[in-house]
Amino acid sequence: MIRDPSGIGEAYANSWLNFGGEANNRSLKAWGSLDGVQNDVVKGFFELGPSHIQKLKKLAESKVVGKKVKVTSFSVTCGYVLACAVKVDTPKRDKAAFVITVDCRGRLDAVISETYFGNCVVPKMVVVEKSELLGEDGFVKGVEGISEVLRGLEESGALHDAENWMKKIQGVLGDRLFSVAGSPRFEVYGIDFGFGRPKKVDVTSIDKTGAFSLSECRDQGGIEIGLALTKDQMEEFSRLFNQGLESLLE
Repeated sequence: MIRDPSGIGEAYANSWLNFGGEANNRSLKAWGSLDGVQNDVVKGFFELGPSHIQKLKKLAESKVVGKKVKVTSFSVTCGYVLACAVKVDTPKRDKAAFVITVDCRGRLDAVISETYFGNCVVPKMVVVEKSELLGEDGFVKGVEGISEVLRGLEESGALHDAENWMKKIQGVLGDRLFSVAGSPRFEVYGIDFGFGRPKKVDVTSIDKTGAFSLSECRDQGGIEIGLALTKDQMEEFSRLFNQGLESLLE
C-alpha cells in the first residue's frame, strides 16, 4: 500500500470528472482523439543507429557547454524527433508540449520492487516554444527541456506537485501535445514466446493518440521510432529526418 498524504488520487479523479468544464461529469467516454483512426494516416518507422546517436549527443554537448544539461540517448532521440515533427505539424501553434513517462519504482519513499508487475510511472511535461524547435539545432532545445524536467524530478522527488499534473496537461491540450510510447529498455525484440523473436513490433495505439513509439532496433543496435502521420506529413518528416542525419555524417 502506497500512502497518499497529498490526496493525489482524489485530485486525479476530480480532474477527470470536471474535464471539459462539466462539473461532476460522470461520463467515462474516452477522449474524441481515441474514438477512431483517421482514414488518411500512414505508419512510418525510422531508425537512429548507434553512430547517429553518438553524433547527436556530441553535437548537443557542444551546444550546452556550461549548462546543467544531461545529454542521453533518450533525450537526443526525443529532441530530434520532436524538432522534425513540429516542422510538419498542422495547424501551426506557438508552443509544443511533450509528455514523457518516468519509472518511479525506485524514486518513492517506500521503494517498490523491480519485479512489481504493473504501472508505476509518473508523467512529466516539457513545454517548448515552437520557434526555438524550428531554429537551427532546434533539437537541442528539446534536449534542454527534457534534461530540466528530469533534473527537477531528482531534486524535488517523483511526486512533487503531483496533484496538479492533470490540470497542467489538460491546460495545454489546445497546443500540440506530443508524447512517447514504449522504451528501448523494454527490449521487445528479444521477447520469444516459443515461436521465435518478433520480426516487427508495432505500437498500434499511436495511430489514435498521435504519440511516437520508441524501441530498440531489432538487430544492429540503436533506437527504432514509429509514428503515424498523414501521407504528406510523413513524406516531409522522412525528408527532414534523413536530411538531418546526412548532415551529421558530413
